[in-house]
Amino acid sequence: MKFGHQLKQILQEEGFPPAWVDHAIGYQQLKKCLHRLERELSSFGLTPETLKQLLQEVEHHNTRTESELASRTEALAKEEQIERPFEYILTPEARAEQDLQDAANSDVKGPMNVFHPKLLFTVDAVTGEPLSANLSPETKSKLHQLALENAITKVRITEVTELDEVAARDLSAASSGEEPTYDQTETSDGDPQQSSSTGTTSSPREVRMIEVPLTSDSEFFSILTSQLSGIAELQSKEEKRLHTIIIEISHLITKVIEADPGKKRDIRDVVRWRKILNYYTDCNVFFETKPSMRVVAHTAVEAEKQLLEFTKMLDIEKLVNFKNKNSQTAVNKFLQLNQDLLQTLRFQEVNNTAMYKILKKFDKRTALGIKSTFPNKVHIPVFTDAVAKAVCYQVNKDVVETVPRLNDYTCSICSDIQWRPVRLPCDHVFCIRCMIVMQQGKQSRCPLCRTDGILTLHDSHLDNDLRKFLQKWFPDEVKRKQKENEIMAGVDQYGEVYRTKCVVM
Repeated sequence: MKFGHQLKQILQEEGFPPAWVDHAIGYQQLKKCLHRLERELSSFGLTPETLKQLLQEVEHHNTRTESELASRTEALAKEEQIERPFEYILTPEARAEQDLQDAANSDVKGPMNVFHPKLLFTVDAVTGEPLSANLSPETKSKLHQLALENAITKVRITEVTELDEVAARDLSAASSGEEPTYDQTETSDGDPQQSSSTGTTSSPREVRMIEVPLTSDSEFFSILTSQLSGIAELQSKEEKRLHTIIIEISHLITKVIEADPGKKRDIRDVVRWRKILNYYTDCNVFFETKPSMRVVAHTAVEAEKQLLEFTKMLDIEKLVNFKNKNSQTAVNKFLQLNQDLLQTLRFQEVNNTAMYKILKKFDKRTALGIKSTFPNKVHIPVFTDAVAKAVCYQVNKDVVETVPRLNDYTCSICSDIQWRPVRLPCDHVFCIRCMIVMQQGKQSRCPLCRTDGILTLHDSHLDNDLRKFLQKWFPDEVKRKQKENEIMAGVDQYGEVYRTKCVVM
C-alpha cells in the first residue's frame, strides 16, 4: 500500500480527534505540488538525472583536485576548482515588524518562517553562458535567455558563437607567432572587460548567479510550514489540557492523603496509591534513564508496551477499584491521561514520518537535496519536549511526591522501616533495634557521619512524632517490624530455640 493511502487509513482508524486529522500533514496535497514542480523543472530541461549528473561532475573534479594539492601550489589548485553549477537555497521571507512581535509574544513555538526557495545557476558574467558542459543545448539556451532577461549579460547566443570564433583565430595567431587579438565585451554593469582568448594572460573568470523562476516549490514549502505550525498549535493546547488534568489528579489524591487516616478504608487507599505510583515510576512508560543518566524517550510502540505492563500490574494486585470517591475518580483520570499521552505520541510520530517521507520524495523527484536542510530551518513539533516530559515531571512533582514513600523512612543499617526511630545528636535516624545492637557492640559513632554519641543514647532520643507518623501511614510495615523485633529480643534472651514454636502434645 502506498504511504498516502496508508496515512489516510491510520488517521481514520486511530481515533484521533477530527481537529487533529484536519491539521495533519497533507501528504497527497504536497505530492500534487511536487508533480507541478517536476513539470516546471522539465520545461527547462532540468530532470533529476541532469541535476544529479551536474553535482557528481563537481564532486568528482574537486575530489581529484584536492588529492593533488600536495604537488601543486594553492593558487593553481584554486584555479582548478570548478564552480558549483547550481544552488538550491531556502530563504526566509522578510516579515512585517508587527508579525515578528506577534510571533515573539505567542505561546506556540512553531515553524513561523515563510520560505522563498531559490534555484540558482552559475553563469559566465560576460557571456551569460551556463558553466556546465553537461547541460543540453536547449537548457543552455533557456538559462542564457534568463541571464538576458535579468540583465546579467547583453551578449546574445549568436555573439557567444562569434566570441568562440575570435578565440580560435587568436589561438591560431599565437601559434604562428603573431600578436593575439583582444575583444572588448560589456558586463551587466556596462563596463568594458578585456579578456585574452589564449587563456595564458586572462584574469580569473567572473561568474554570476541567475534564478530559475519556479512557483510550485514555494507553494510546497508554504503548505508544509503552515501545517507544521498548525500541529505545534494543537500540541500547545493539548499540553495545557493535560497539565490541567494532572493538577486535578494531584488535588484529588491530596484530599485522600490529608483526610483523617483513622478509618481503615482511608489507610488502605493511601497504601494503594503508594503502590500505583511506585509501579508507574518503575515501568518507565514514556521515558527511560540510561546508566549514563541520559533520559531517552520511548517510541509509541515502546510506550504502549510499558503502559500495558503497568495496567497489568494494577489488575493483578486489584489496585484500581476504590471505595473512596476521590480515589476512584483520580485513578480513572490518571489512566485516561496516559492513554491521551500515548495518542499524542502516535499522532506526532505519524506526522513526522509523513514529513520525512515527503521530503525524501521531493529529493527523489528533483535532486535538490532539501531533506537534510529543511528540518534545520524550522521548529519541528516534538512530543517528548512539549508534552510527555513536562507532564511526567508534573506527575512526579504533584502526585508521586505527595504520597509518603517507605524508601524515605528506612533505616540505613537494616534497610527496613525505622520502627521506634531514634534520632542521634547528629540528626541521623535509625531504628531502635539497630542502636541497641551497636551499644551492645560498644560502637559509639554514627554509621553515616562518624559523630560520637551512640553509647549515651536514652529514652529522650526516641522521635515520637516520627513514630506516630510511621504508624499512621505505614501501619502494616510497623506491625511487621514490631513482631520481628519481639522475636529478635526473645532470641537475645533465650537463644535460637525461641524461634521454634511451642507445641503441646
